[in-house]
Amino acid sequence: MTAQILSSELANLVQESKRKNTELRNAAEKSLQDLKALPATSESQLAADLNRRPQFISPFLIACGTHNVKFATSAVACLQRLAVTRALPRERLREVLDAFRECSALGLEIQLKILQALPSLLQNYSNELRGELLSSILQVCSSLQNVKNPAVSNTAAATLQQLVISVFDKVAVEDERSLEIPTVAEVPRDDGVVPVRTAAHDAYKVFHDLCIMTEGGKPEFVRFSPISPASGLELIESVLTNHGQVFSNHPEQGHILRSLLMPLIIRSLSERLTFPITLRVIRILHVLIRHHLAVMPSECEIALGLLNHMLDPEASPPWKRALCMEVFRGLYSDPALVLEIYGQYDEKEGKKLILRDNLAAFVRLSTEKPAIIGLGHHSTAPATQGMNKDSPSEQAVVEAGAIAGVIGGPIGGSSNTGISTQWSTLRTPCLDHLDKSEPPNLPETYIYGLALTCINNLSESLAKFILPLTVHVEGKGKKKPKMQDITDQEVPIPTQSEAQDQDGGSQRLSRTQSYRTRTVPINPLSLEHHSSYRGIKTTADLISECWPAVLATCSTFLNAALDADYYRALVRSIQKFTQVAGLLRLSTPRDAFLTTLGKAAVPSNVLTANVSSTKTPSLESPSIFSNAKGLLSVDSLVSQASTLSMDKNRRTSMDMGNPTLSTRNLLCLRALLNLAIALGPTLGSAWSIIFETLQQADMVMAASFTKIGGRDARGAIPAGYRNDGDAASQNIGSETAAVQAAATRLFESTVDFPNDSFVNVLEALCQLLHGKFLQSNTTRTSGGAFRSVVHQRRVGSVSGISINTESNAQDYVFALSKVADLATLNQSRLAHFNATESGWDVLMKELVSICANPMIANSARLLAADIISRTVKDIAGFSMAELVEQRSEIQDRVLSALQLQISTLYSNQSDDEELADEADVEVHQVALEALKSVMEQCGESLTAGWGSVFAVLLSAFGTRNYDPAGEESVKDVGDEESWSLQPAQIISKRLARSAFGSVHLVCSDFLAAVPDNSIPTLLELLMRFCSQQEDLNMSLTTITFFWNVSDFLHNRIDMSSLANVVNITAEDTNICHEIEIAARRGSLPALWLDVLLHLTTVTIDVRLEVRNGAIHTILRIFSNYVDQLSPEAWMLCMRAVLFKMVEANATAQAMVRLSDRKGSVDDIKNWNETTKVLLNAITSLLGAYMDTITNSTDFGSAWRSMLGFFSRYFGCGSHSLGASVFTTITGVLSKMEDGNKIGATALLETADLWSQYFNHRTLWRNEIEENQEAFVAYAQAFKEIYRLTKDTLAPERVLEMIAHLEDCIMESNKVAYSSDVDYPTSLQSQVMECLGVVQSDIPGAPPFLVKLLARFTALPFTAAAANPQRQGPTFVALSKASMTLLQSLTIKHIAQEEIFTSGAFDFALTSLAKPIMQKYTWQLEGRKTKTWQKATSTTLAILKPALLQVRALSVKKEITKAIWDQITNIADGIAKADIESASSSTPFEMDEDFDVKSLTALRDMITPSLGAPGIPDTTRRAYTSNLFQNSLIHQTEPGEIPPAGDGPLEELYKIRYGRTKDPVPNLRSRMSYFCFSELVSLVAVHDSSAERIKLAQAAAPYLILRAALPLKAYIADQPLRGRMPQPESQREELLFVLRKMRRLDCEPKAIPDCAGASSPHKKHLHRLFPLLHKAIKVAGKDPEVLEELVGLMDVVGDEFGI
Repeated sequence: MTAQILSSELANLVQESKRKNTELRNAAEKSLQDLKALPATSESQLAADLNRRPQFISPFLIACGTHNVKFATSAVACLQRLAVTRALPRERLREVLDAFRECSALGLEIQLKILQALPSLLQNYSNELRGELLSSILQVCSSLQNVKNPAVSNTAAATLQQLVISVFDKVAVEDERSLEIPTVAEVPRDDGVVPVRTAAHDAYKVFHDLCIMTEGGKPEFVRFSPISPASGLELIESVLTNHGQVFSNHPEQGHILRSLLMPLIIRSLSERLTFPITLRVIRILHVLIRHHLAVMPSECEIALGLLNHMLDPEASPPWKRALCMEVFRGLYSDPALVLEIYGQYDEKEGKKLILRDNLAAFVRLSTEKPAIIGLGHHSTAPATQGMNKDSPSEQAVVEAGAIAGVIGGPIGGSSNTGISTQWSTLRTPCLDHLDKSEPPNLPETYIYGLALTCINNLSESLAKFILPLTVHVEGKGKKKPKMQDITDQEVPIPTQSEAQDQDGGSQRLSRTQSYRTRTVPINPLSLEHHSSYRGIKTTADLISECWPAVLATCSTFLNAALDADYYRALVRSIQKFTQVAGLLRLSTPRDAFLTTLGKAAVPSNVLTANVSSTKTPSLESPSIFSNAKGLLSVDSLVSQASTLSMDKNRRTSMDMGNPTLSTRNLLCLRALLNLAIALGPTLGSAWSIIFETLQQADMVMAASFTKIGGRDARGAIPAGYRNDGDAASQNIGSETAAVQAAATRLFESTVDFPNDSFVNVLEALCQLLHGKFLQSNTTRTSGGAFRSVVHQRRVGSVSGISINTESNAQDYVFALSKVADLATLNQSRLAHFNATESGWDVLMKELVSICANPMIANSARLLAADIISRTVKDIAGFSMAELVEQRSEIQDRVLSALQLQISTLYSNQSDDEELADEADVEVHQVALEALKSVMEQCGESLTAGWGSVFAVLLSAFGTRNYDPAGEESVKDVGDEESWSLQPAQIISKRLARSAFGSVHLVCSDFLAAVPDNSIPTLLELLMRFCSQQEDLNMSLTTITFFWNVSDFLHNRIDMSSLANVVNITAEDTNICHEIEIAARRGSLPALWLDVLLHLTTVTIDVRLEVRNGAIHTILRIFSNYVDQLSPEAWMLCMRAVLFKMVEANATAQAMVRLSDRKGSVDDIKNWNETTKVLLNAITSLLGAYMDTITNSTDFGSAWRSMLGFFSRYFGCGSHSLGASVFTTITGVLSKMEDGNKIGATALLETADLWSQYFNHRTLWRNEIEENQEAFVAYAQAFKEIYRLTKDTLAPERVLEMIAHLEDCIMESNKVAYSSDVDYPTSLQSQVMECLGVVQSDIPGAPPFLVKLLARFTALPFTAAAANPQRQGPTFVALSKASMTLLQSLTIKHIAQEEIFTSGAFDFALTSLAKPIMQKYTWQLEGRKTKTWQKATSTTLAILKPALLQVRALSVKKEITKAIWDQITNIADGIAKADIESASSSTPFEMDEDFDVKSLTALRDMITPSLGAPGIPDTTRRAYTSNLFQNSLIHQTEPGEIPPAGDGPLEELYKIRYGRTKDPVPNLRSRMSYFCFSELVSLVAVHDSSAERIKLAQAAAPYLILRAALPLKAYIADQPLRGRMPQPESQREELLFVLRKMRRLDCEPKAIPDCAGASSPHKKHLHRLFPLLHKAIKVAGKDPEVLEELVGLMDVVGDEFGI
């Protein structure tokens, strides 16, 4: 690239100089040829080749000498390029510089190229450019600095600065090789001359001439072109800044500083020079002081004194004061420089007091214009009159959550008041305004901001120096801890060896002081052999001498109007200064600054005014110090701040009454806390300042929250700033979080305090409690009432200022919360040290007394209780790591503390005062919860203090001095005076729940840890929880605990020894008493039985769920272990437990029904349910282990005892109880295969008891109950009783018992939501089963059973007829089932005459006839076989063998007649049907088929028996009459059939009037034709036996009448029809009758002969002849009818012989 550029430029020169300059052209052509001759290689090779050709640059030098701009531009560009690539020949450098100088005035482009080339020349040819050549290059550059073109002059100035610095760069390089380079000259120094090397010599000459030229003189060594003083000063500053080390190491340079530069500076400071000059002078002075103070201490002393002097407002203009302040700002930021200045001047006699005077000047400065900085009684936010309302509001941010009335600093005439980054700072400091010719417009408060920055820098510098010296140096490989981590160290758990008693060798709760002293900061003044000890002494002296000035300045600004940034910086300054003073053990300045911070941490008017509240904050009122783990509760403070953004549209007035903590108060509070963290172990008496400040802050916050909580908190912010509420909330929230973190760390730091320091802190907090005389707003009077109490007290204050406030709980809450912090964080200390040494005794004494004092505010009492709770839990947790003896001692101590707390709580309560107030309950609850936590932590390791445990738990029931040996824990449950379990009275439901949690732990997990002698107490405790009625779930769960205790005891005893506990022959009451006595003696089997006895008592609890739960639990306990019981043990358990339960339950059932104690229907129902559960449980238990139980010889006696209890249930008149009793009887007897094991006597007594049930039916009306369940159980019990006693029961007893079963059926209620139409009810099924199992062959049983079943068969009809409104069962299914059993039973015993003679068979037929006769009229038939069909089938089944047996047994006529009468009725019922009553869905055809078949079967059975002589004619006539009636197909007209009293053939030939209406045929026409055919069959000739003749004679009149009816209808109606055909049904009937009559050969004796006519077999036609004759007359147009009629006439003619 370089070759191309050079070739191009040379070609241009050749072209341009052809005619103008031959020399230039020739030189250019020559150089171009040389360039082209060079090989095309790299840039470095090209530079090397050109260096070997000195003449190559000749055309460029010639072109510069021509003063032709065009030629010179090209030439300078090429020379600059060659300089950059190091291609200029070294021997021609002077010519190059001369060429630059000659053309330096030719134009802008050339000048800029020259300036570009000079740095490259000096850099690439540094060894060659020395002496004169260096002077030349500087001359060229300095000359261009004077060009009028600003671009060139500025570039030249920058280039000159670069060149000068490069000169000094060469000195630094030369110094590194000082041993290799010889000196070349000598230059003067303070005490002579000094040899220097080449680069140092050049630098000396350059800097010397710069100083001279800046002062206005002429250069001596370097041919500088004249430069301005400002430029010279800038060059000097740049050199000093970039190469300060050169001036420190080279005496000749120091000589120049002292002899030339410092006099210039001092003189300039003393004169009134322009701003640019003064600015640059002060900048140079700043650099000299910071880096070269040791080189010229005297001169710097003078200069620093001048700076202090210029701070006087009368000595200097504001901009000059600002420059001085900016210098001091820089000085204070350097810790070493600050100490050097103080040690060099302030600390030495005769020297000026530089720093003291400067800090004193700050004091004067801070009070110069108080109105400008907004100085007032407290800090406020800066204010401006022209602030944009939409801009962020500093006021709102600073005073967020703060109060109207806090802002009130004086306002001056300026538009801006206060110090703020918005108007009190400059974007560019004055020292950096190098481009300004006039001083900038400075804000009035700018200098105050600089003063604050100086104070901050001073504090930071001192802290940077001192703080690292206070940290303990860790060993190798360990990380050096940060300052903020110094206090974050935990207390190590002591080893067992540390806990040994060194005196006696016995183990106790004590150990040596093992807390790490490394956490206590080192006093730097004790480091006498440290390398920085001199600086440490200087620092201590500085603080001791200067702290009043610093404090005064800080105090002034703390009350000024500062923005957030400045205020935070100020607070940080105070914090750092205080920390340094504290670390140096300078108590006076430390306490002074702590006091100042403490005052700033609360609103100023709190220190001078009374803060009152109209009401005492309740426990729920948030407090910033209510968090026991940290200082502040973030939620409570943020909630206060959040009110700023709520209800923004609401207006409220400014409240001047109650101040609150602003963010600035919180900031100071945080600084105070941080100081306490850092200085904690060394504070000593200063702890009072910390705690008093915190107390005041707590008081202010509580008062402000109470006030703001009831109104719009935005009223605390000026209206103009309310849009900034959200920002304010965020600000105060973040500040609160920071305070909370600091507070947490503060109290965490006490962990590593030595014991004496810790006790001091604890006592300091307790003093806050002792200094108060607060009382709760309610006081208990002797009568249990409460009265209001208000007291005044003095609150401790910072620096002894008194603050009188109204009595409230906040003060106690504050001190107690701090005590809680200490106790929580120092758990290990309290656990492993002696109680006195660790402060345990002091702590517990204070807390217990507060908890039990009703005169103290409730919130304070609760907080004290909570502290005890947490402390006890924590100490108990630490005990787990101790040895057994030590663990027991700790456990006993903490549990005793809880017992003491509760006993003290109620010690002042009178015995007749039953209810505790709410505060006592809450305190009590906290103790109970603490006990639960202790038990959870210790678990089975809880080896001591069980007496205290149960005493604390029993306290929930108001028991103060419980004596388990002196109280009857299990009462006589059968006593009528105590028929139900008396409920235990609890103090509060909350207390019971809390105590119950601990009981749960004991019974679920820790039973193994409970001593045996405490188990009776545990059982009594469980009884109380069972009997309390506040919480049902609690009672139910307690029942399961009894089970747990039972399991626990069972695993430790031999069940075979159970029978030896007491004498099983003893009376029941004595058994229970002996068991209790043995249990108190520690007998484990007796304890197991005692558990069951307690559960037995629970079974009479007034609550259903509890009673039932206890019963189930007893059942499960027995079920689990009963297989391990011997028969004797079984008897013991039965008499002591099971029988007691039944007896108690029976007593309760009787008592609950007494008129004076009559329970509600629901109560009685619930007790009945319990009885059911109880008896079912006993049934299940006895049934499952019947084999074992019956092996006992005493079982029969025991069962008889049980029957006695059952009898008592009957007296209650309850079917529910009866059901339970009979279910139990059934269940027990069903498991008994051999009745001999229980004994005949016991079984007969059981049967008697069963029979006695209906003796109490008058009592059943007292309770409205369903009886189905009871009667079902009754029937089931019958089967089991009968099974075991059938061989011993007398027949009459059996029949009596069966009669009771019938009573069950008759008196049973309807089963809800079910029907007995299709299926029988359970009761009906059970009764039928009972009847089925009864031996029917016993004397008197068959007729009894037949009648019973017959009654059941007719029951649906008789019951409905007797009481149509009855809502009971329908008995339909029972009727059908009874028919089945009736059929089998009748057929089985049909051969017995008593079946007939007793009227049983006749009664059965009568009952069966009822459903048959009510066919279709009875609607409740069911889905299966219809009742009438079932009755028909049953009748036919029993009639066949019965009729045969009747003839064989020669039954009396009366009985026979009754039977045949019923048969006649049954036949009629089969044939008849009330179709109109039938439903539309009735299957008439199927029913007709069934009836035809049934009637056919019946006919076959009764024909010809019905014609027997012993049967009255009336019976046969009734039969045939029924056949006649049922044979009618069409309805007859009135008069067609004679009345019942007249003969059938009366008016046989009378023809009625004709009708045109067609009659509707009968739907059962087939049955009608069958009946007609049956009449024909009866009249027809058969064997002419007497029976047949009787039947024919009875049927003949009805047959003739039946045949005449269609003929008479034809004769009457046909003429009226004309040509219309006869209705089909009538025509069919007529033809059927005519044909039957034509074929009939009647019995000769059936029909009497007619007068004048005689025919053996056609006599019926003789009777019908007149009608036939008339019919022929009207049948002329009906050939078929006419044909039949003519045929009949022919038969008649044949008979007559015509």
